[in-house]
Amino acid sequence: MKFSINSMLLWPKNTTFSYRQIPFKANKINIITGASRTGKSAIIPIIDYCLGSDKCAIPVDTIRNSCEWFGVLFDLTDEQMLLCRKSPEEKNTTGEMYCIRANCVNIPKVVESNTTVTAVKNMLNELFAMSFLDLDPITNNFSSRPSYRDFMAFIFQPQNIVANADVLFYKADTTEHRQKLINIFPYALGAVTPQVLAARQEIEKLKKERERLSRDLANLQNVSDGWKQEINSWISRAKELGLTTYSANDNDSFEEKVHQLSLIAEKSESDSTVLATNIKDMSDEIILLRKEEQKISSQLFTVQKRYSEMKQLTDSVGQYDNSLQIQLNRLEISTWLRSLASEENICPICGNSHNETLKDLDTLCNAIQEIKKTAGDLKVIPAAFERELHVVEAEIQLLSEKLSAIKRRITEESGKYAADADKKYTLTAISRFLGRIEVAIQTYERIGKDGELEQKIGVIDERLNKLNRLVNEGEIRRKIDAALRYINLEAGKILTGLDAEHPNDPIEFIIKDLTIRVKNKRGRDDYLWEIGSASNWLSYHVAVILAFQRFFQERGSVSVPNFIIFDQPSQVYFPRVLARKATKEEEDIALKDEDKEAVRKIFLSLSKYIVDAKIDFQILVTEHADDDVWGEIDHIHLVERWRGNNKKLIPVEWLESQ
Repeated sequence: MKFSINSMLLWPKNTTFSYRQIPFKANKINIITGASRTGKSAIIPIIDYCLGSDKCAIPVDTIRNSCEWFGVLFDLTDEQMLLCRKSPEEKNTTGEMYCIRANCVNIPKVVESNTTVTAVKNMLNELFAMSFLDLDPITNNFSSRPSYRDFMAFIFQPQNIVANADVLFYKADTTEHRQKLINIFPYALGAVTPQVLAARQEIEKLKKERERLSRDLANLQNVSDGWKQEINSWISRAKELGLTTYSANDNDSFEEKVHQLSLIAEKSESDSTVLATNIKDMSDEIILLRKEEQKISSQLFTVQKRYSEMKQLTDSVGQYDNSLQIQLNRLEISTWLRSLASEENICPICGNSHNETLKDLDTLCNAIQEIKKTAGDLKVIPAAFERELHVVEAEIQLLSEKLSAIKRRITEESGKYAADADKKYTLTAISRFLGRIEVAIQTYERIGKDGELEQKIGVIDERLNKLNRLVNEGEIRRKIDAALRYINLEAGKILTGLDAEHPNDPIEFIIKDLTIRVKNKRGRDDYLWEIGSASNWLSYHVAVILAFQRFFQERGSVSVPNFIIFDQPSQVYFPRVLARKATKEEEDIALKDEDKEAVRKIFLSLSKYIVDAKIDFQILVTEHADDDVWGEIDHIHLVERWRGNNKKLIPVEWLESQ
């Protein structure tokens, strides 16, 4: 995609003057050279402002006070686009913009707003085919959707960044931009595609939906488990009411019992026939249930008692072990004293001779060994008890569930908690009973193997498996590594032509730190901030930024503007000049031969980059160095020279009219 700068424009507040246009050429190194305080460093802020920057970094006073509108004319593949933005004057920013696209744009003499910054951003995101999906749908940690604005980090190198030891990219000195840039890298390197982002979004939605369905299913299963234990009592109650002749048996399958309940649910209250034999059978069953309840209760008491004894023993072992440890701590000094004592029964503390000293110390040391042995043997006891303790715990759980089930059956069959106990055998009570059975069967059918919720969860799981195969984190990592290998290799090639101290040392870009790591000849890894000399920092900046642009233009899957702007890269060779005010004498200051050669290497590397680039590419450089340094280098185009009182970014007549 072609997206280069045709020209930069300024419209004065004094409408008696025409706009000022600064033209640039494609496939060239466009240089604006000049003295200090002529407006060179305002080039990047003006272009960035017209590209929708959230804040205006254009210098106040002279420039903002003189200009009403700022504009940039871009050359696209088959058309031109003019983006203009109104001067914020003393404000931080303004949202008023002017945008026009045509085969050949006619520059308006007077600019009037016809759009907003938000609309322009949306238009440019579409133009650069940016995904409208968030980078990370789970968190909001600077992981919003990618934007063309994120890629400004790769095309602008202002004066405070181009030779910075700590910051490699434009605006990466703030936490927000830094973290967003780190998050954008998998997308920028083509490892995470829009399809992967869409899959991640869908995965997150499906996971939430699955969690909701799983909660619903769990709730239904809890209800189901409850009435599964009561199914025998319901069948007994139905038999008591004369709705069935089926008698539940422990050997009958659960499905058979559900089938019998289904047959019962199909009946109406008029089908009920209350017989004396059924009622007597129910009474006999309740008696048997109470005997079973007493038996299980007795078993539960025995197991609970055993559990209590085992827990008490475990606790006692722990306490005994602690007491042994205390004894060891108290006797430990005797081992130390024994190591100091001599064979002449000389006390190591007072130095006097005592009878039986060694014998007493040996006795204490032997006691320590016995205690250690006891403590060591004791540590095995809790482990030996652990398995049996788990068995007892499981038995308590099983007996508790059985007892609870029997209690529910007794409650159901004796009708203790019936709202109208005196109407137990009435048609209304029978009708309600049949309704409860019908609801219970519907619940069972919903959670069965072919149930609606399980079917939905199954469909979601199948879709998640397909999406997870698409979002292959291993493949994403492989693509990132391959892209970084290419960028590291290209940066290394460019570095050999620059003024770096060790140009042949391999470099590695580190995404999580947004910096580079250099492996020196001793095998040590040195980060950019650990490497001295501003000339080194400048060289690594130029090499890495050019390498990233080459990747984007030749191998990248995202569209990025095909231009780079460097603001005064030679500043590291002008330390005295940049610290002083601009003077007439300053314009004639010449670099030392070695510094001139170092600066020349920058322009030679940029020229070689233009030649090697396989597509149209444009480089803009604002410079203090003049053509005695870069004048004979190929592919360089001198845009303007801002020296003397008559040539600056802002025309002199604009200033005089104020």
